[in-house]
Amino acid sequence: MFFEVLSHAALHIRSSGVSLITDPWLVGSTDWRSWWNYPPPRRDVVDALRPDFIYLTHIHWDHFQGPSLRKLGKGTPVIIPRGPHDRMKRDLLAMGFKDIIELDHGETFRIHRDFAATSYHFGPFLDSALVVEAEGVTLFNANDAKLMGAPLQQVLARHPRIDFVFRSHSSANGRLCYEVVDAAGAPVDDIEGYIAGFAKFVRRTGARYAVPFASNHCFLHRDVFALNTTIQTPRMVEDHFRKHGITSPALKVMLSGDSWSTDAGFSISAEAARYFDDRTAMLERCRDENRDKLEKFYALEARTRLSRDDLDKYFSAFAAVIPAVLRRLFRGRPITYALDGAERYVFEVDLDRGAVEQRREPRETAEGPLEIHTSAFILRQCMALDLFCHLPISKRVRYRVSKRTRRYIQVLNYLFNLVEYGWLPLDRSLRLSTARQLAPRWREGLLMAQLLRDVALGRGLSVARYL
Repeated sequence: MFFEVLSHAALHIRSSGVSLITDPWLVGSTDWRSWWNYPPPRRDVVDALRPDFIYLTHIHWDHFQGPSLRKLGKGTPVIIPRGPHDRMKRDLLAMGFKDIIELDHGETFRIHRDFAATSYHFGPFLDSALVVEAEGVTLFNANDAKLMGAPLQQVLARHPRIDFVFRSHSSANGRLCYEVVDAAGAPVDDIEGYIAGFAKFVRRTGARYAVPFASNHCFLHRDVFALNTTIQTPRMVEDHFRKHGITSPALKVMLSGDSWSTDAGFSISAEAARYFDDRTAMLERCRDENRDKLEKFYALEARTRLSRDDLDKYFSAFAAVIPAVLRRLFRGRPITYALDGAERYVFEVDLDRGAVEQRREPRETAEGPLEIHTSAFILRQCMALDLFCHLPISKRVRYRVSKRTRRYIQVLNYLFNLVEYGWLPLDRSLRLSTARQLAPRWREGLLMAQLLRDVALGRGLSVARYL
């Protein structure tokens, strides 16, 4: 067996002359010029790739990136988790991919006689982990799937001897995007907790080696460049393991181009590691190398126009599929979108009525500000292509809230996900086919009940408790 880290979350696995690539983000940027591979993959390596299969863990752009998928060829079979709803499959079909293989939770696909891939689903907004077994070697690519409790126990019971475990170790959510006006300076996220969570998880798996994975990116757009200081790097993971005396599993930092094979063992290049020797200088260099692309995108955003009718059309349809009991949460709490584009736009969305008004300036609710600041271009794309689920992850948004109004942004983002992943309108989720699809994932229901019990008893939510 041979495997190579290609980029942020892309893994190239080869056995018996057959190859599989997971989550290929190999070229360009994602999330509206926000996320970039760091370090970037070598162009000659990317150009030479001819995989026999592709596996996509989930739909987020740093794992499901259109330009990279098209570069690998629309004729390449793509393996995906089969969820209760078909968003991922529909997007692939729209891109021109025809050979799509869907795996149920816990289902194994035999790539070759001694080369198997098993998909494990997790979370309401379909994420998945992949276990690859070939030539007596087992890789557990947990990626962004935060498996714990009974769902994790299922994986470990079926695959008791794991050689390599791969997992993310930095923020991939919107918590850092909150500006809480009446709690200035208060932390909005526990960024160090991501590394601690990585360490607890990999130790629980009993793997021989742990690889910090799916977090090797940087932010280059001018709106988010300052957030590079919040990224938890592989060097920080190394420091954590040393500080806490963690020796098992053995930590292996593998960056773009690094590999392992049954015959030769590890091949680790010092070239990629230099991106973390003087990270500040290298980030500036990456921004300079991509300045033309960034400037063209800034110009595109600066000339984008929006009208009240654009928002009214989207939000009237959006509100129509939200159950009335949830819409009422927003009664008297209009959401203000403050947008930069060809001009400064301010729109007030009354989600309870599904109505939109254009204003000169944002106005606060009785409980404080309830504002979403982003670009007109991004909002236009979110409405046209159902991309609101990507917005918090991109970091290309700022939520200006109070301690009391913050919860309504969180509810709104959850509603966007429910609609875009097909859980709403409710009749889609109440079908017998949905129940059949979810039945093998009963362990998640058990885990959810345990988490709710902890909250009810005042114990709080603790991932560590279930690792």
